[in-house]
Amino acid sequence: MYNDHEKLYIQDSGIGIKESDLPRVFERGFTGFQGRNDKKASGLGLYLCKNIFDKLGHLISIESTIGKGTTVCLDFTKKEIFIE
Repeated sequence: MYNDHEKLYIQDSGIGIKESDLPRVFERGFTGFQGRNDKKASGLGLYLCKNIFDKLGHLISIESTIGKGTTVCLDFTKKEIFIE
């Protein structure tokens, strides 16, 4: 983990996420190629994180390379929140 101003980066050196799976990692129930292989993933963790960050007006993003690992960026930059 490391930070850069108001952003927190969480990085691993794991197996990575297929590029074709990246656009869907925040969808409810999506487990991706590796999750379907080992059947241990629920597809809820990143979905819940994204929901919380959206409600708080912050951004969460993810980058990954197969064989090199994954980096998740939690952007805590202050945003204006409009409550309906």
